[in-house]
Amino acid sequence: MATQFDEYYQNLVFHGALEEARRYPVQLIFYEGSNTNTLSKAGALDDTAFNLAAKTQLDGLIVMTNTMGSSFSRERIGGYLASFSHIPIVSIGLPFENAFTLCPQASGGMAQLTSHLVREHGRKIFLFLAGPKGHPESEARKAEFVSTLAELLPQAEPTVVYADFLEERAYERTLSLIEQDWCFDAVVAANDQMAFGSIRALEENAIHVPSQVSVTGFDDIPYSVLSIPALTTIHQPTSELGRRAVQYLASEWKLNLFDQSHIVADLTTDVVIRQSCGCMNAATGSAESAVAQLQVSLRKLFSLQVGERSRSGVLRRIEAAVVRTFKLEEILSELARGLRRLGIRFAAVVMIDEQSKGTDRSSLYMHLAGDEVTILAPNGQQFSTSTLLPQGLPDDFQAYVCEPLQFGSEQMGYFICTPDANDMHVYATLRDLITTSMKGALIMSLEKDRELTLQREVNKRTGELTSANKLLKKEIAQRKELERELLEVSNNIMTRIGQDIHDDLCQDLAGLGMLAATLESTLKKNGSPSAQQLAKLISESALRSAYTAKQIARDLFPSDLQDNGFVASVMQLVKSKNLTDGDTITLEVQPGFQIDDKEQSIQLYRIIQEALNNAIKHAKASHITVRLSCDAHSMLVEVADNGVGFELKKGKSAAGMGLKILTYRANLIGGTLHFSSTSQGTVVSCRVGFQEGV
Repeated sequence: MATQFDEYYQNLVFHGALEEARRYPVQLIFYEGSNTNTLSKAGALDDTAFNLAAKTQLDGLIVMTNTMGSSFSRERIGGYLASFSHIPIVSIGLPFENAFTLCPQASGGMAQLTSHLVREHGRKIFLFLAGPKGHPESEARKAEFVSTLAELLPQAEPTVVYADFLEERAYERTLSLIEQDWCFDAVVAANDQMAFGSIRALEENAIHVPSQVSVTGFDDIPYSVLSIPALTTIHQPTSELGRRAVQYLASEWKLNLFDQSHIVADLTTDVVIRQSCGCMNAATGSAESAVAQLQVSLRKLFSLQVGERSRSGVLRRIEAAVVRTFKLEEILSELARGLRRLGIRFAAVVMIDEQSKGTDRSSLYMHLAGDEVTILAPNGQQFSTSTLLPQGLPDDFQAYVCEPLQFGSEQMGYFICTPDANDMHVYATLRDLITTSMKGALIMSLEKDRELTLQREVNKRTGELTSANKLLKKEIAQRKELERELLEVSNNIMTRIGQDIHDDLCQDLAGLGMLAATLESTLKKNGSPSAQQLAKLISESALRSAYTAKQIARDLFPSDLQDNGFVASVMQLVKSKNLTDGDTITLEVQPGFQIDDKEQSIQLYRIIQEALNNAIKHAKASHITVRLSCDAHSMLVEVADNGVGFELKKGKSAAGMGLKILTYRANLIGGTLHFSSTSQGTVVSCRVGFQEGV
């Protein structure tokens, strides 16, 4: 268990362990504790790898507590280790009660290196690049440096900057000091990575190493000898730490006869003098040897760059292939092809069970073994996470790298493969690529599922709305038909009443007049003095009643519509209103105006009739005009008066029953009724379009 597989120190420990493991029937799994979203500039980690390892049936655990101490507190690491108390544990770096501790004997190396810089190169103004604050190994190296410098240069006041063991952080810190006012002639770094970052910042700003500034590191990773200039550093038995850790576990499993005193012996550090401090060559001191070593370094760097460029090209092709699609099957197929090009013999992509959202159950989505590729997406093959794979790890391979797949705070699964690629940075890149592409595919799949669900819901609701709309249309049609029938019944009743008044009541009144004349003649013969006056009164009353009855009958039953047409009926209506209500109504008829449709005639007649009645009864108008006009597309009837007007209110009570009936009559014949009323008068108009073919 470590933080980064692609960090030189941790990678060397793992490969040292792998070298020793080849002597025993064991398999190694490197659980990486960092991921794209949780590894911040400060190296922050989460507990995904610990949780995954805790679910796995492990027989032993090697934990690089020194690197994890950069992010996790001692208490937090101790809590994690408690989960593995049933198996033997080796802690590299920090001591814990329930773990066998391996820690290099680092004391003396930093003192020797500091003394070399002061006495051999005359350096006086020091910058110390430390790891995270409180980190035990970093603090021990800093304390040894400060105490040694105080003995050699009592007046010296070294500057300590914390760069968290990270190359980029050391680069940034050095740049910041250069921008302020660089005054240092020596940089002592607590690891090689920070030394590389500082050298890069100095050389970019024309501050040359080692002629102007000496730079040293700690760890002696492989790139230390290849850097330009080659890095003076302190060699740690890094690979030996991995070997000794496996030796201890093998002894616990009774696979060897090593005793613990041998396992912890001789883990000492050594100072390695190279060019970055100012020495030309550690071995011979000759300029020729320094040039020869520089040429060797350049050739090795060129070879490394060629290899890395080739692998980067493969990774770019994998990335380009998987980003072209959001289908899980296609993404995993392209990934398998890319893994084979990288020389990786075995790999698997596992996703946690989405239902339980835990790590107890998982699903295998892709399995690569040699040339055989099995794609199980989109559903996967479920199994217990304790075996890492459905049938466990194949016995054909001795080592695996397990990369947790985590997107932000969401734990998605893990990617496990054999460490066959020469470039240690490949695995983290593959992890990040798988995480983002799988997340994108899962999101698209969820979106498609939601889209289908939404479409089904829309279809369901549309069907319901269509059915409701059909019912509503049917009800509206039935209501309109009922209203039409009611209006027709009303018209029929009015017509029948009008006919009865005309045919019966008017005849009876006429007969009453004749009876009055007969009565008058009889009373004259009898010599009644008031007979003539009484007969005249009865006769006149009968005639007035007959006239009124005829007017009512005409209003109820406009017989002229059938006999003489619409215009003649309106003329008769205006004439009758003028006779009873005074000569206040004028009729204006546009030449050629004619209505042949019976339904339109009766409804427009009733509209004019109602509008006239309203104007006569309520408007207090001195003049009313009835207009009949038409154009190429429609005809217009209009009743306008100069009366007092009325207020048109908004809302449900916007119009009285009379206006509502007028509007309904207009709607029945496809017309549009318009009201306009001010204190200067009122206009009621109805426009009806011509029917096709008319």
